[in-house]
Amino acid sequence: MRAVGWLANALLRVSVVGVLMEALSRPDDPRFAGKAIGKRGMVMIPLSMVVPLAHAARRRSGDERSYPLWTDNLWLSIFALDLAGNHFDWYERHRHFDAIPHAHGTGAATVVAAELMGLPALAGVGLAQLGHILLEAQEYYSDVWFGLRNVRGTWDTVNDLLAGAAGSAGYAAALGWARRR
Repeated sequence: MRAVGWLANALLRVSVVGVLMEALSRPDDPRFAGKAIGKRGMVMIPLSMVVPLAHAARRRSGDERSYPLWTDNLWLSIFALDLAGNHFDWYERHRHFDAIPHAHGTGAATVVAAELMGLPALAGVGLAQLGHILLEAQEYYSDVWFGLRNVRGTWDTVNDLLAGAAGSAGYAAALGWARRR
């Protein structure tokens, strides 16, 4: 199972970098135009290293736990799903597709925060919700200030926040169940 985890990790990392490179090489492609995918990549790539860096910091402090591979894969899946939505044009072809990455992303962030920081699931929910609110604010203001097109209106922002809340609740419940087992 560990080999499958490492294969998934490699595929997730390659897919993120691959779509970012495609977006940078084709900025006028309708799937990417006006979304600042290349600039977002400048944030995604360092963020994709959160789990490896957290693990390295633990190791330096004497913690001998094995690498949290599935936590890393869950974290990477946030970026891969978002970029897949752009690559396959799901955001434009399916009006409410973005509810899926918002639910999964916030839910996955809930689990990753709780697992990396050794927190209760509810604390992970709080951190993920805070991060999601900041992401929504960034999407809105980057549209207003820089003329991007990430938000379709107030209804889109509200639905994204609701999807994120549902994702956090569901993933926190699953984490609580898994920890009890």
